[in-house]
Amino acid sequence: MSKIMVIEEDSAMRMLISEWLAGEGHEVRSPPRHDPAPDDQVELVILDLPHPRAPGPGTAAALQAVHAAYPHASVIGISTRLGRSLGRDSDIAQSLGVSRLLAKPCSREELLGAVAAAL
Repeated sequence: MSKIMVIEEDSAMRMLISEWLAGEGHEVRSPPRHDPAPDDQVELVILDLPHPRAPGPGTAAALQAVHAAYPHASVIGISTRLGRSLGRDSDIAQSLGVSRLLAKPCSREELLGAVAAAL
């Protein structure tokens, strides 16, 4: 299957997402948030975005670091600050350059559907 990076601050959420993805046969890694190790084999990054509706310099820097470290990867943003998940066509997803934005908490089915669509 695919190589996926999960960059999530909350350890319980990170473990849950990783378990769901590994259960589907994906190779899952979780680097330190501020030190993503470059890897051009990564196909997807799931990135915790604390403020997707009002992205500041921290959000922009995190996205730039992810795109630099994983140049061929799609990015799914995940945040507690969203009332509902948003697709690729939403203004917010387009402005951030992500494939999709998922509201936390999300269901296993919602996450796996977003992953399938992004890959």
